[in-house]
Amino acid sequence: MKKSKTNTAENRQNSGLASASLIVYWLDLFVNSIYNACSNGFFGKLFTAYSKEQTAFESGFLNNHFTSGTKLQQYFRRVRQFISRSFQTSYFVQKLESYFHGLLAIPLKRFGNLLFSFGAYTILVYFVRLFVPGLTESGVEYAVFGAILCILSVPMLWSKDNVATAVGGGILTKAIFVDAFGFREEAFRLPTKKSKSGSNYMVLFGMLLGILTLFVDPLDIILVLLSIIGVSLVLSSPELGVIFALFFLPFFSFFESPVIMLGMLVLMISISYFIKLLRGKRILKIELLDLAVLLFLLVLFFSGTITAGGTVGYNEALISSVLMFGYFLVVNLMRTEKWLKRCVMALVSSGTIVAVIGILQYVLGIFEVGAWLDTEYFSDIRGRVVSLFDNPNILAFYLVLILPFSLFTMTKANSLKKKIVSGFSVLSILLCIVCTWCRGAWLASLLCLLLFALIYSKKSLRYLLLACFLIPFIPIILPDSVLGRLMSIGDLADSSTMYRVYTWKGTLEAIKEYFWGGIGYGPTAYGEIYPRFAYAGIEAAEHSHSLFLQILLGMGIGGLLIFLAVVLLSAQMNFEYIKTAKDRTSKLMVAASLCAVLASLFMGAFDFIWYNYRIFFLFWAILGLACACIRVGNDEKRRHDFQAVSEDTLASMDIQL
Repeated sequence: MKKSKTNTAENRQNSGLASASLIVYWLDLFVNSIYNACSNGFFGKLFTAYSKEQTAFESGFLNNHFTSGTKLQQYFRRVRQFISRSFQTSYFVQKLESYFHGLLAIPLKRFGNLLFSFGAYTILVYFVRLFVPGLTESGVEYAVFGAILCILSVPMLWSKDNVATAVGGGILTKAIFVDAFGFREEAFRLPTKKSKSGSNYMVLFGMLLGILTLFVDPLDIILVLLSIIGVSLVLSSPELGVIFALFFLPFFSFFESPVIMLGMLVLMISISYFIKLLRGKRILKIELLDLAVLLFLLVLFFSGTITAGGTVGYNEALISSVLMFGYFLVVNLMRTEKWLKRCVMALVSSGTIVAVIGILQYVLGIFEVGAWLDTEYFSDIRGRVVSLFDNPNILAFYLVLILPFSLFTMTKANSLKKKIVSGFSVLSILLCIVCTWCRGAWLASLLCLLLFALIYSKKSLRYLLLACFLIPFIPIILPDSVLGRLMSIGDLADSSTMYRVYTWKGTLEAIKEYFWGGIGYGPTAYGEIYPRFAYAGIEAAEHSHSLFLQILLGMGIGGLLIFLAVVLLSAQMNFEYIKTAKDRTSKLMVAASLCAVLASLFMGAFDFIWYNYRIFFLFWAILGLACACIRVGNDEKRRHDFQAVSEDTLASMDIQL
């Protein structure tokens, strides 16, 4: 009797397993049919046709005219060779390189003398201003700052190494300059420079810096010194400038004009890259997508020369054009897998810091209660965080662009420590996006997660289909405030939604009149023209709340079509590489970039995400990051194929011999 009961239980268990296996089997068949239809259908062929279009471009007249060895092209080559030789033999360049090597060879204790002297005289100036009549008192932070400098100088004073050895041998400094910045370890192996008078000069220089605190904040002096070091690093390696731009992007908020600081950095990187290009130490490669981006840049710039925004509109177009250089810098400078990974780490680490700050703001209540909200419609929401940005929507746009890269780092984590850190990054970014209460960003984040999961594995679709059975339980799982915010999408009772819809209507009325030529790029031109077509009470809109409507009204139908061509070519390049790539790391990195761009375009349908110049720069930089990764992957594939052919040829020769 017991045996029959046991057999019955086993039969039921086997029957359940068989049923579950059958369900999984049919789900897998359904999933494979969807993937095959998407891959081999009309849209699959459309979005994987970039290589054919690139081949046609390479064999076209325009490309052949500049690359087929014409007299003009040969003339430019000779000019470039002459400039390169001039740089190599330049007295200024040689002296500059000698000066930098000399600084690295200075004993570390001399910089300890400088810091101690700087700190001591900063404290002295604090007491002088405190007790001497007629001088304004300085805050106690001046004395604290001086004391910190003195403490930091102590280990340097006892060091027997030079600067190069200390930087190359330190755990933290080596991680920064060798691992993160890409400097070779050999660059830090320099003999120590010996000079008896050097210490006196350093002490004197520290005294002057300390006395200077009578007129200047000591922190500003440190920032100037760090800026000089940063400029030197960028001029020596423009790749570092790209890393700096991606990492420090949100921290430019600490400056009075973030866009000017970012623009100056991009210009500096461009100048450094151009000098390296003339010297023959960097390359420039133009593909079909690059040509489309360049054409859009030119249309954007010239739309600012004839604009309703006047001089301000021209300045807006000019700074936007400069920031678009970020695309070309990333494409042509990030030429190895290591540099690409450094870009990703710069984005993710910076985004995680921003997200943590935003979460702390929400937990501690450091935000304006009820700001950026319809308080009558959303009375249960305390407020929206902004972190290092001045608008919760801008913060949300930024974090959504970073989210796919944090997912990439989590999938590539190969140790418990890395998995914990990357998982913390993903959760922090997602939680901070929730704290922005930006509905468009919520949907865009969901789009990112779904698309990245589908590219990561075919099995993801199976689990997503099974997860559909959990939809009825969403009202139970989600908090009422979050559910209410989601359900308000499209509800005109919400003042924000109503304002957005009527802004779209007014913008469409303006587009009817300026369809072909546009009114000129930028919010200023929009502010000049839009009020004539605005609905009553909606005249104060600063932009159209739609990226596509803003481009159409500002740059005309031609500008919008060129931008859509850029998007199409980029999507074709990305999807084609994802379909054919064998290297999983580069495939997922391209997938992360693709998810970020598509998510930004999704948000752009409901808001003008380029209203913030830093988001504008980040959009084009990420577009370039995907392109750079694909080029590195294709170059690696060509080298591998060439090596395989060479080995086969040698093998056949051995057989013949």
